[in-house]
Amino acid sequence: MLTKASKSPSKLGAQESFTLRYIEPGEYPLWDALVQSSPQGSVFGRSWWLNAVGNVRVLALFSRSEMIAGIPLYFETHFGIPVCTMPKLTQTWGIIMPPLEGKRVTATARETKILRAFAIALSRYKLFFQAFHPSLSNWLPFYWSGFRQTTRFTYVIDDLTDLNRVWNGISDKTRCEITKAQRAGLTVVPCAIEDVHRCECQSFLRQGRRPSHSESLLNGIHDSAKENDSGACFAVVDQKGTVHSACLLVWDRHRAYYLVGGAVSGLRTSGANSLGVWSAIQFVAQRSRAFDFAGSVIQSIEHFNRNFGAKQVPYNYVIKVPTLVQSCLQFAGKL
Repeated sequence: MLTKASKSPSKLGAQESFTLRYIEPGEYPLWDALVQSSPQGSVFGRSWWLNAVGNVRVLALFSRSEMIAGIPLYFETHFGIPVCTMPKLTQTWGIIMPPLEGKRVTATARETKILRAFAIALSRYKLFFQAFHPSLSNWLPFYWSGFRQTTRFTYVIDDLTDLNRVWNGISDKTRCEITKAQRAGLTVVPCAIEDVHRCECQSFLRQGRRPSHSESLLNGIHDSAKENDSGACFAVVDQKGTVHSACLLVWDRHRAYYLVGGAVSGLRTSGANSLGVWSAIQFVAQRSRAFDFAGSVIQSIEHFNRNFGAKQVPYNYVIKVPTLVQSCLQFAGKL
């Protein structure tokens, strides 16, 4: 089992040797630069996010002294068994690498070698669960190493440069909801993370569930996001100051995410949810290129997201578990 940095180089090509090891704290600026340049980079890969969500280490691939790829790893222990998984509220990780240049045949060969190196190393874990960024569709080297895949979906508005075009792409029903909320005097204002958590809990309660993450994790992410100018909370309030809905947004220059949100029970017909999302889109359009609804398999939420003109975007959820465990997870609806 891989428990510490590998010291031996992995030969991936006849003319290039690679070293796979965990990075040290002083190397995180290099890691952030890689995340910034990578098509698979997102706010969830930034070092401030990794520090906010728990004990995360980055396994990186080096060519000589150059960091050419990496993957964040997070571990939990269940019944004494280590599980390589993902922290709550982290949508995607996977292998992060710079854009691959040259002919397609050359770029694909190099990508396969990089992915193969990680797949071999990570196959030493009996239990592995990780969602790969939508821009990385190639999981074949992981398949060769005994991993399996299931497809998940999110909804994305991938171009925020023309908000008139975005508005025209929203369904008539949703635009009417937004207009209704505005005519009723509802406005969008900055709020505290406690308002977001309260609204989120009420939304989950209507479904007979609880949020899977803790309030302290949500608070930590919010505080770190604000410190790094990468997050903000907003609430939709009426003329009396009563909160109808609230949300937490996080972003980098690639993509903004509607990370957490919810509406107060009894006030859901005010149109506040629709107004809040439209205001969020307008806000992040000055900061990011795309708006990601952070996905949901719940039918009503999927319908709500789709009505904003967002397109369905698939991404790979890559796992490695014993067959019996996988069958149990599928039966329980976890996969």
